[in-house]
Amino acid sequence: MLNRSAEEEHLGASFFRDHAQKRKGINAVNYRILGRTGLRVSEIGFGALEIGRNWPNWRSALPDFARPSREEAIRLVHAVIDAGVNFIDTAPAYVDSESILGEALQGRRKNVILGTKCGEWFDGKVSRYDYSYDETFRFVEQSLKLLRTDWLDLLQIHSGSVEVVEQGETMRAMKKLREQGKVRFLGISVDREEAALAAIRSGDYDTVQLSYNAARREIEQTAFAEARGRNVGVIVKDSLFTGRLSARKNDINDSAVRAKIDSIAERAGAFSMPLSEYALRFVLGNPVVASAIVGTRSLEHFRSNLRSCEDTELTQRVRASEGDVPAV
Repeated sequence: MLNRSAEEEHLGASFFRDHAQKRKGINAVNYRILGRTGLRVSEIGFGALEIGRNWPNWRSALPDFARPSREEAIRLVHAVIDAGVNFIDTAPAYVDSESILGEALQGRRKNVILGTKCGEWFDGKVSRYDYSYDETFRFVEQSLKLLRTDWLDLLQIHSGSVEVVEQGETMRAMKKLREQGKVRFLGISVDREEAALAAIRSGDYDTVQLSYNAARREIEQTAFAEARGRNVGVIVKDSLFTGRLSARKNDINDSAVRAKIDSIAERAGAFSMPLSEYALRFVLGNPVVASAIVGTRSLEHFRSNLRSCEDTELTQRVRASEGDVPAV
């Protein structure tokens, strides 16, 4: 169990000091407070999906789809932490991700804030779901074993719906796990805006993880506004629109989506920066966002993404170039 008297050590006070300034050859990383948790998380988080499972499925026929070997994945995790990133997000549905992280984090656990999920797993073809009270305990026990840790900093309901939030069975189990010292903070990862709003308004959730990017901004005046008002920590997934806001934009077949991406890419070009950097700066320019999760198979790509942490004034200019979402 986590020794609560060792809180400062767990949060890695010396680690933050060591990475407070930019080191030679490595981009600087900034930190933000994750809502009412008080956790100080890197504004770029490492999403561990792609080291454990082939993703995204719509790119399965392309030559760069294969995930890294276990050894390559471990080296990537080590390099990400060495670069100053301290927030790592994983899930049982990411197949081998938890097991790889469990090995990679040996001797480094105290330097990371580790979040995983419950309620969803992947059977090799499709996702399966079970949000029951007993199954929530089984999810967590298995995650603790694979991650080789005695505690989880953040446990999130995976793909949570309004129904899951309202039924409350999963949350009841999560609160019990928190009482047992196996979990510190409770959150939810959602696919739909109404689920985010239900979770935020319930008062039970410390954090909410949801999709947000320059191409999909509708939640700014709804879920984001509610989260800010209630001090719920906001974690953003899909900052790059499943890779579409990057060099992969050429893979897009939908003409309407392609037109929107091309328009954003044109504005990125005006700043003479890669589309992926522009997209990440847009997300980080929103003060409601505590951490934007970025998944990758490549250290080179991850380091290039860390450029988005530099020059906050430039980030605000990027943000301004996208304008405001009309009031609802």
